[in-house]
Amino acid sequence: MIKRTQTYASVGRPREFELDDAVRKAMDVFWDRGYHDASLPDLLKGMELSRGSFYKAFVDKRGVYLRALDLYIEDAIRSVGETLHSHSSPKGAIREAFLQHVDYSSGTLGLRGCFVVFAALEMLPDDKEVSARISRLFRRLQDLYAAAIIRAQSLGEIDPGLDDRTLARFLVCQIQGMRVLGKAGADRDETRAMVDLVLKALD
Repeated sequence: MIKRTQTYASVGRPREFELDDAVRKAMDVFWDRGYHDASLPDLLKGMELSRGSFYKAFVDKRGVYLRALDLYIEDAIRSVGETLHSHSSPKGAIREAFLQHVDYSSGTLGLRGCFVVFAALEMLPDDKEVSARISRLFRRLQDLYAAAIIRAQSLGEIDPGLDDRTLARFLVCQIQGMRVLGKAGADRDETRAMVDLVLKALD
């Protein structure tokens, strides 16, 4: 995982800046323009960095793109993990995670879409490094949901006869579908109503 704060020293004048802040600004540029259409001037302006600082920290456009993708993935894993452990009821925690994704899939956030989905559409199947990162994200999300399902099964909240891995994959697929529909301007109330239907599959 990328460290939160890093200081870079070089021959000559030292330079210091918050790496994650710069990467998040680059993420916004890639999110708005895509990898191929984001030019170096776009990135320098968006990241508020000089050309020299950019090259010393990230080497090239691909380097900062992969860092942005890594940071987005770690943020997503951390957020879902925290939500799935935030409720005394594991099934209730799963519901809460879905309700959060209703927010991400509605309004302005919904129209912006998911950075990972954009990366998949633009870069896959040819880019093996990006493909490996996205595949790893989905595996880790499935692991988190499978663990929550197992906890819920132990408490009698979910049918113990159901396969936790299959259910976890189902949940992740539903979430990604919500994000895609959000990009198309899906109605918030309709998306929220779908959550109750999804949770019935866990009974």
